[in-house]
Amino acid sequence: MEGNPSYSQYCANLVSEFPPCQMFGRLACSGCQLVAYCSKNCQKAHWKTHRRDCKSPFNNTCWRPAWDREARAPAWAARDQTGNFHNPFGSHQYLWGNTPAFDVLQLESHEGLADQKDVALLFAASGDLRNVVRTVADLPSQFEKSITLTINDRNSTVVARNLILLLLALDTADQHWSEIDQDREVTKTLIHIWYSSFINSRTLSRIQAKALPLIAGVCDEALFLEPGAFLSKTWYFKSQRSLQVTLNREEWLLARRLCCVPGSLTFEQAQKIRTAVTLAPERADYMDRWLYKELTPALRVGQERFREDGMLLPFGHTRNGFNIPNPTLFHDQRAWPLDDKADPLTGWPIWEIRNEKSHTVSDLYGKLFTYLQKVIRKFLKRLTTLTAHFELYSTDVRELALQLPNDHFARIEISNISDVGYVGIYDTLAFLAPLLQPHYQNSHSTLITLFLNAVMEIVKATGEKDSMSKINLLMEYLPQPDVLRLLRPDNADMTRLWDARTLSFDVEYYFQAYMVIHKFAEIGMAQGVYIKSPNTIIEEWPTQLKRQKGQEDAREEFSALLGSNLSGLERYVEWSRVPSPAVN
Repeated sequence: MEGNPSYSQYCANLVSEFPPCQMFGRLACSGCQLVAYCSKNCQKAHWKTHRRDCKSPFNNTCWRPAWDREARAPAWAARDQTGNFHNPFGSHQYLWGNTPAFDVLQLESHEGLADQKDVALLFAASGDLRNVVRTVADLPSQFEKSITLTINDRNSTVVARNLILLLLALDTADQHWSEIDQDREVTKTLIHIWYSSFINSRTLSRIQAKALPLIAGVCDEALFLEPGAFLSKTWYFKSQRSLQVTLNREEWLLARRLCCVPGSLTFEQAQKIRTAVTLAPERADYMDRWLYKELTPALRVGQERFREDGMLLPFGHTRNGFNIPNPTLFHDQRAWPLDDKADPLTGWPIWEIRNEKSHTVSDLYGKLFTYLQKVIRKFLKRLTTLTAHFELYSTDVRELALQLPNDHFARIEISNISDVGYVGIYDTLAFLAPLLQPHYQNSHSTLITLFLNAVMEIVKATGEKDSMSKINLLMEYLPQPDVLRLLRPDNADMTRLWDARTLSFDVEYYFQAYMVIHKFAEIGMAQGVYIKSPNTIIEEWPTQLKRQKGQEDAREEFSALLGSNLSGLERYVEWSRVPSPAVN
């Protein structure tokens, strides 16, 4: 073996009739650029296996969705009973982030490092740990005070998965960094638990050796409690790190189940359960629609590969040994917990991932894997020297707010629970604004709200006649449509154009109307907070087009956003406490 390359650097010649090559892969396949080889000999030896992917119909600039080729109405054109064109399929758990991770603290550009104080952060509706990991990873090495991270989500499966990942990370951080740095499997273990449908025996052993005994010990106590009763447990790690977890009896038992593969569940059964959702025949037209948005043919092949095997690995890496159902995803033997559009790529900055340097430039999931290795390694390294206290809850945010101290948190991040369909802006501010540090204590304290549905609510309420007003701009970026198909109702180019329209909306116009209708200013004033303008933690519109037509990378930026699951309508609003009147 040459050195210790990351997964994405290995030669792709892993065919069973030859010993797997463990040299560096520097020669990318010119037909797809999804795999790389150490030599022409390895490429020739592997061609019989690779041919299926390289010559896939998806890796063809002329590929079109089946409904278009067959000149028929697509399945998604028929409204379901709720009138929703994009009805989700599968289970409705959100175990992976649906917006790109960001550092909620941005310490150096806000509070700074000159006059350091302890920091408290609240992730009130955390979802997965991506924002926690990104925030800790980006903490300056010069920060020497303690940080408390309070993490809550009402979904008990999300919290149980977060608990397992935190226990493994904190246990790892008890080692000296040189030991962690040499153990390249640590970061890969965390990535596979987080995102891969199937894991290897080393990953399962780590779960059962490090996380299971700690959780099982609490479950032994929880068995004596009444149903629904809460039990709090604190674990202390070296260098003043701790994890306090407050869950009810059933949630502790669930966390234990997530550490163990159901005894009767085989690899084949688990794969069948998963692909019944991810490759459902009745959803073929939906999948084709999503794939057609991706303007780079080879990237479609990678998307289809992830749907097939559910492994977050570089495209050319062997799947041998990854045959154990991930217990944090398959604890229910009856159903796959995610819907058919769930994608690990959505939870991380898509532009940064696409710009990740690689010989296999079309292997987007391989780039994500490399990107995550870097972020998680930074996270683990920072934990080894950080005084950090983690608190984990699983409850409704309104109940949580009654248990937490007022005037305490430097940042409060709440995902999109402030959307109308969830908690809403009034209750969000009424319950959480008092927890934010007042202006005199910290002029940088910020409550961060996200709105995913606001723009489309206004668009639909006012009619969608103006939603294609910038069609000429979109046509500058999209491939020229087939004029012979243009007037056909089943034309896939028109469907793609319709899907792209949100990237050209006058989004601020619609959102200003939303804020007026929902009385943001009045509610904020009543709760003692005001809207920061401009945002200082995260951009108002992080997924809108930034580059103007003709600028360098403008076309690539458009392609990256259109091919993702992001809509471009994700809007962040930041709030600060109103300063107290000056006292004479």
